Parts: sequence; structure tokens; C-alpha cells
Amino acid sequence: MSCLLALQRLAFRRTVFAVACLLIFGFIFNAALGYVLASHADPPRVETPPVAVIVGNNAPESSRLRIAVFTPTTADNTYWPEIHAVLHAVAADLEIDLEIHEFSVLDRFATVSAGVRRLTTEPLPDAAIFSVEFGQASRLMRAAEKMGIPFFLNGPLFPEELAEIGKIPGRDYTYWAGYFHEDEERKGYLLAQELIAAAREANAGKADTIQVAGINGSRSWYGSIQREAGLRRAVDEHPDVRLVQMVYTQWSPEEGRRMASQILRRYPEISVLWAASDQLAIGAAEAIDNDPADDGPVVLTGGLDLSHAGIDAVLKGELVATVAGTSLLWAQVMIDLHDHLHGLDPVSDSSSVLLSAPIVADRFTAEDIRAWICSFDSIDFRRYSRFHHGKDVFRLSEITGDR
Repeated sequence: MSCLLALQRLAFRRTVFAVACLLIFGFIFNAALGYVLASHADPPRVETPPVAVIVGNNAPESSRLRIAVFTPTTADNTYWPEIHAVLHAVAADLEIDLEIHEFSVLDRFATVSAGVRRLTTEPLPDAAIFSVEFGQASRLMRAAEKMGIPFFLNGPLFPEELAEIGKIPGRDYTYWAGYFHEDEERKGYLLAQELIAAAREANAGKADTIQVAGINGSRSWYGSIQREAGLRRAVDEHPDVRLVQMVYTQWSPEEGRRMASQILRRYPEISVLWAASDQLAIGAAEAIDNDPADDGPVVLTGGLDLSHAGIDAVLKGELVATVAGTSLLWAQVMIDLHDHLHGLDPVSDSSSVLLSAPIVADRFTAEDIRAWICSFDSIDFRRYSRFHHGKDVFRLSEITGDR
């Protein structure tokens, strides 16, 4: 009996021991399994914020530069869309995220406020280009300077305004990297000479005096003043030419039509309508076509932009000529700004004031000039970057040829 009891106790102890071993082993196994699973678990999900869309180019990447361009605009504008097109082409070649901000010329103060707001709002642009009228430059420049944003300024500016901001880049504004504009006075002069010569030929023997009227843009931009000065210089060189009136507009074709119609009624002996832009000239040409001269002189017009629309009008015989520099000036500015952001100083490595010489597209040259401008689409703008190809690369102005 005692032996049986001893065997029962031994069996009980072994059962307890086995159960204990199983419990301990299970605990260790579960712990090990949890560690393995934890070490291979998916990371917690993180919501990615939406990426802002940049007009005209791809979404921004960390390695891409962001450049904001501020330009005016008008209804049916024939000039700025072509400038924007070449800027987009340069941006694509140099991998730049380009922002185009257009503002109506009818509200100069809204333009400045919107520009300042963009310059102080994240994500900040790496650089900017401003095309401004009177009173707009200083506020935009101060905002860019405060935020450390390098910028180029498109002029020409009134002399007193230019003096106020330091006259040249880098003097009073550290981040003012460059200043560029066309030779507006010479553009106005060359167009006037073309129109006077054509009027003299078309109206030979009809009158002793060639009467000229001017349809200008807004006087809040110094370029308008210079273009008019060029016209007046040309008139002064011809004793038989008289400037009878100058009117001012906000650049729209409708104003060109309306002003031209009024001038034609007021001055039936007029033979030249000088226009300060292609869209004004195209509007004036429509007015001339709607009011053909019977016994009076043939009336001729032309514009200042060298736009596709202006060149086409020359080829159709509607305009005598269109005169301006090309969009390559803006392309060169974008390249210089890109190189500046990569450590090359445009103030020391190239001229701090870029000036574009005007080209005359008349009935003899318009076809070739149009084909040449269309060839800009095939330019690899990266080839003209000093950052990518060294400081001795050609400037875009060196491929313009003798036009």
C-alpha cells in the first residue's frame, strides 16, 4: 500500500513538472515569435501632403529651381504670350519650375500688392523677374531683398526712379542681380523712318507735307516716353514732315481702332499713323481699311513688337513694318539668373545692364525674320549656360546675326 502511494506521488510530481515545462516553453516561444513579427512589421502609414502645381512646368522637386516672373498683360495681347513661350522653353531645358504671374495694366497698385504677397509666401521662389511701370519697382525690390530672393528688373525705368533704387544692380540692393531692356527710343525712331519713307513713295506728288499722328501706350511706362522721343527725332530730321497729334492708350487693339478712326476724321490729309505696339497698329490698320481714302493720301501704319501677329500683318500688306528686339533677350536673362543661382555673378561675369538692339521687319525682310524667329524652338538653351558649359560660352545675342 505504501509502495502504491509512493508511485502515485511520483507520477503526480512528473505531471506537474511536465505541465510547468510546457508553460515555460510556450511563454518563451510566444515572446520569440512576437519579436520576429515586430521586427518585420510594416511601418506606420504617413499621409503625404499634396504637391503644389506650378503653372507651365512640372511639380517642384527638391533639386529644381523655382523662378517667378511678373509681367503686365492686356486684352488680345500680341507680345507677352510669345515672351512667356520662350521662358517656358528655357525653363524646360534648364529644369526650372517656372511661375508666370500676369497682372492687368489697368491697376498698377494691385499688381504690386499681389507681387509682394507672392514674394513673401511659402514656398518662396529662388529668384524673380519683374517687368514694371512707374512706382512699382521699389516695393517689389524691397520685398525680394527682405526675403533674400535674387531678381532681374526689366525696364526701362524713369531716370528719377532708377536713381532712387541705386541706378545699377548690386549697389543699394544686394539681391538685385541684373537690369535689362530694349532700346525703345531707337525702336520708335526706326519705325518712324520706315513709315515716312513709305508715305513719301506712296503719295509722291500729292502733298507738300507728310502729316504724322502717333498712337502711343501708357505714359506710366518710361518705354512709351522713349518710343515717342524716337518718333519726334525722326520727324525733326525731315523738314516736310509734321507731327499733328499724339494720343495715349492702354495698349488694346480696340483703342487702336477707335483712336485711328478719330484721327482720320479730324485730319483728312494725314498719311502716317505711327503706333507704339503691334496690337495698336493692327487696330489702326482696321480703321484705315474701314475708311479708305478717295482723293486723299494713302494712309500707312506700323508697330513696335516684332510679334508673330505683327510680322504676318506686314506680309499681308496691312503694316509697313514692325520693329523690336527678339525674345532671346528674355531667354538670356533666364539663363543668367539660373547661372547666378549656381554661383556665377552676372554683375561681374557679364554686363549688369542687358540692352537689346531693334530689328526691322518690313516687306523685304519679314519672311526671313519670321523663319528665323520660328527656329528659336530648336535652340538647346542649356548650351548657353555658363554653369553647364563654362564661362566662355556664346551669348544668345551672338546668334542673332546681322538683321
